[in-house]
Amino acid sequence: MERKRKKSAKPAGMPGHGSHMNREKRGRQIATYRKRQITRAAYETIAEKGYYNFTMMDIARKAGVSSGLIHHYFKDKENMLVSLLREMQQNIRTTVEKAIDLTEDPVEKLDIFMNQAFNLVEEQRDYIYVTYDFLTQIKFNERMKRIMSKLYRGYRETMVGILKYGKEKGAFKEVDEHYIATLFISAMLGLEQQYIIDNSAFFYREYTIRIKKHFMNLIMADKKS
Repeated sequence: MERKRKKSAKPAGMPGHGSHMNREKRGRQIATYRKRQITRAAYETIAEKGYYNFTMMDIARKAGVSSGLIHHYFKDKENMLVSLLREMQQNIRTTVEKAIDLTEDPVEKLDIFMNQAFNLVEEQRDYIYVTYDFLTQIKFNERMKRIMSKLYRGYRETMVGILKYGKEKGAFKEVDEHYIATLFISAMLGLEQQYIIDNSAFFYREYTIRIKKHFMNLIMADKKS
């Protein structure tokens, strides 16, 4: 009697024809998952201990993997931290862009962008701390300097794009978009830094509202009577 074949729990198409390609794809998926698992653990570890006070074993314990597996995916500590910094940068940019894309109104886009920037210090405090830790390395590490430069350039470019879009729509007047964007990023970073150092010095939320109003006054087109 022919034996009944037990139904596989695997999704259709994994083994069989083209199984070599599927194994390769599966391998890439596992590698991507493991790298993200490790970089997430690195993020949490640095947020807890600081850049100078952690070891690779700390990250391995946090991730629930062996230190050997970390070295399998990242050749050294610097390589892992550069990957972490890039992933942080991409995650923030993706979040901001998704929020901005929810509206076609340039004024709302700019308001969303400024809110997202100011909210980081309250909603993702660990991100701010980790970024500060990485900033201490830019004098000695050219790769980290380039990535941090790209992070701030990304902020400026996003705001410049919104300002140009608003000008095309007649919502914003003719301004030096690069100057306005640079000025806002400077104000945002400076306010965040002061708030983190001494959160009793001023009312953070009130100051963010005042700064946003100031920038809106700088760029809003005059209403035709």
